[in-house]
Amino acid sequence: MLKSNLFKFLHILNERPHLKRLYISLITFILLYTLYTVWQYYQVHITTENAYVNGNVVQMATQVSGPVLNLYIENNQKVKKGTLLFEIDPKLFDTALEEAAAQVLQNQAQFRNAKINHERILDLVAQKFLPPEEKDNAITALDVASANLKLAEAKLEKAKLDLEYTKIMAPTDGLINNLTLRPGTIVQAQMPLFVLIDSSQYWVDANFKETELEDIRSQQPATIVLDMYPNHTFTGVVESISGSSGTAFSLLPPQNATGNWVKVTQRIPVKVLVQDVSPDYPLKIGATATVTINTTKQSNDKI
Repeated sequence: MLKSNLFKFLHILNERPHLKRLYISLITFILLYTLYTVWQYYQVHITTENAYVNGNVVQMATQVSGPVLNLYIENNQKVKKGTLLFEIDPKLFDTALEEAAAQVLQNQAQFRNAKINHERILDLVAQKFLPPEEKDNAITALDVASANLKLAEAKLEKAKLDLEYTKIMAPTDGLINNLTLRPGTIVQAQMPLFVLIDSSQYWVDANFKETELEDIRSQQPATIVLDMYPNHTFTGVVESISGSSGTAFSLLPPQNATGNWVKVTQRIPVKVLVQDVSPDYPLKIGATATVTINTTKQSNDKI
């Protein structure tokens, strides 16, 4: 049916040359307009497939050392800010707190005694029952007692903080990753144990060629398509351009001062913030993406 209709249409065109010329002109115009539109689009839209998702990573560590008593999380688990992650055995810290509190009571008693002696000795010196140097000794004893009391109170506050530090909370909403911790593990203070990926903000490091950076400006809109979600488009905005190429601070940076130097176009990371992070499309650090920046919006600030 379609084939017969096509033959009829071609027969009509052959019988009417003016109509044939009209159709040829129309088709030519459509092709030229399409080519111009595509050319114009790529003049103001810069695209790269050399792009990777990134985010803020919190290295979780403890303020105190000790054995893990309870573990309340699993690897790859989502947590909310303030969630109790794990506990360190508090027995030693409870004991340290009791000792610090007892030391404060002892120093308070010594301070009261030094203060009473100070007042008594000052009266006796004023009445010349004691030599003047006793006054100096009394003042010194009171100062020492006061300093010892302040030191004991400071140690008490530290003991309270150490006890609080046995409960490790999540500092932000995020995803637990690289967790190997288990109950009974002896953890050392300030040593990273696992990571918490902050889920509140993600960005894409888009590595554009240095020859493509001339028209890129801050706050230009961008579209982001991840290989893991090919049918979903994220919106983004340009935040900054790196101050160096990707190889400038590598372990073995290229040495160009050699006789066999070959010019290679470098790539510069451009930070593109993801504006519409969605729980329906969770982002993964390191995931590959295709980034397209619309450079029609210009500003005076080069970044």
